[in-house]
Amino acid sequence: MFYHEFEHNLQKYNDPTEYDNLYANYQDDLHYIQDYIGTKKEPIIELACGTGRIAIPLAARGIPVFGVDLHEGMIQHAIEKASKRGVQIQFSLQDCTQLQLPITTNFIYMTGNSFQDFLTNESQNALLQSVKKHLQPGGHFFLIREMPF
Repeated sequence: MFYHEFEHNLQKYNDPTEYDNLYANYQDDLHYIQDYIGTKKEPIIELACGTGRIAIPLAARGIPVFGVDLHEGMIQHAIEKASKRGVQIQFSLQDCTQLQLPITTNFIYMTGNSFQDFLTNESQNALLQSVKKHLQPGGHFFLIREMPF
């Protein structure tokens, strides 16, 4: 597990409400993912899902979403938001480099600046191996980094 690598790198996520406020108006990545998915309703995986900024609107469209994040406060906030919206999401508190999910999928994505938290080649490789383990042959992994800040 690479938690030791992340533990000093997660302070920016300590206030999930502030995080939501900061990115409330940014939806380019959401629109890009929605365009890619189209009308499909197959299960998907979001890595580093944070407060559910992307996962919740996708689940509201009837897409089964598995959201994974390492930060307990962000996941708890996402669970509360999803509950208020009446959408079901399988949230999982775990290290993305060690994924243990009950599915494989044709689509996995990670948005925002999350990839920059994987500080070493070793952790980046572990992340990609973890993705490979859960990605079906011919599936796609999107790493979308464009954020306003």
